[in-house]
Amino acid sequence: MGITLSNLSALDVLRKLRLDGANLQEMDTIPLLPPSPLSGKRWTTGDFYPSVWAWDPPSKNNPLHIIVPAQGGRRNVRMSNVVVHEQFCNMPARSIIWLNERSSMVCPELLFLQIACSFTLPRLVMLGYELCGHFSRSPSAPLEGPVITDVPAATTTERLADYLGMFHRVSGIAKARKALSYVSDHALSAPEAVLGTIYSLPPIEGGYGMGPVTLNERVSTPGSCEPGDAQARYPDLSFPFAPVGMNYDGDEHLNLDAIARAAQKVLLVTEDLRESAQNELIETTQGVRAKVVDDNMRNRQLAAQGRIVFPVTKEDLSSSTDLDRLTRQILSCAHTIFGADVSAYENALNNTEAARERENLLDSLTPGGAWGTSHGLA
Repeated sequence: MGITLSNLSALDVLRKLRLDGANLQEMDTIPLLPPSPLSGKRWTTGDFYPSVWAWDPPSKNNPLHIIVPAQGGRRNVRMSNVVVHEQFCNMPARSIIWLNERSSMVCPELLFLQIACSFTLPRLVMLGYELCGHFSRSPSAPLEGPVITDVPAATTTERLADYLGMFHRVSGIAKARKALSYVSDHALSAPEAVLGTIYSLPPIEGGYGMGPVTLNERVSTPGSCEPGDAQARYPDLSFPFAPVGMNYDGDEHLNLDAIARAAQKVLLVTEDLRESAQNELIETTQGVRAKVVDDNMRNRQLAAQGRIVFPVTKEDLSSSTDLDRLTRQILSCAHTIFGADVSAYENALNNTEAARERENLLDSLTPGGAWGTSHGLA
């Protein structure tokens, strides 16, 4: 039955599968079996040739992590670039996902527990948002690389909680449960996960402590729009202390680059293609304008339902000072309009030491930060 990938190796494969659109919640599962080499009694480098092995081969810089049964599973895998983890207790059913005749991997829930032993709490929370969301990071460059969206969630917070509830006194269980308390389902993008993480984590961990937050909650908008308009809106992030929240408006919400490219094309094409290029420029401009109009309509419809949603841009995430300014405006709105007691959150904002921790956390969660080259970053 090949070999069962675990820990960081399983995370790499999980991301590759999600990049291909796989739904891990629907994949077949098998029991954990001893590793079986292609031929002979022990695994060799030949078992990881591209002709027979679908994943990255083990190397000094990227060792292969595998999990084996507690009894008799280690003997035939003795390679310097393979890290063997023994089964630590009786695992729940459906803990191992079948990949192909040569490999299997731990399920997302067991992966989350394993990673708890090596990730810091904020990194583990970010991984939770990724696993329970509809986006996936790049296996080779998790923070700096491209992020794919519109993929099935690998698991849910409910499934993670149920799975972790089956373990007692195992390594990483306390951190995994603590991290899960700050995770919400339905993150649609990496920026949403960053915002969910920093607003959920307590100040001692560099966050604002303003959770639990809800991501992409459905808000019906009856009577607030004309026929043909959206009948529901989904604020990216909602807070629990008042009907306030935020929407992350990325580059696609005001895609000026697309307009610039289309305009440049008009200048560069030959005369016979100019009319087509001009029509493309008109369509691109109209599309960008339509997106801006829809964003404004979204905010008005939500306001009509008593929801105040603040637009957030990537510039707001450029430093904790910028994000603090936005957060103060949100808290002021919650207090002034809805009468919420936000004094505890304001006190945390005014704490100088906490502000430094927020800056460090934000740097580590965004491209170019401290984790930019960290393998397995979530």
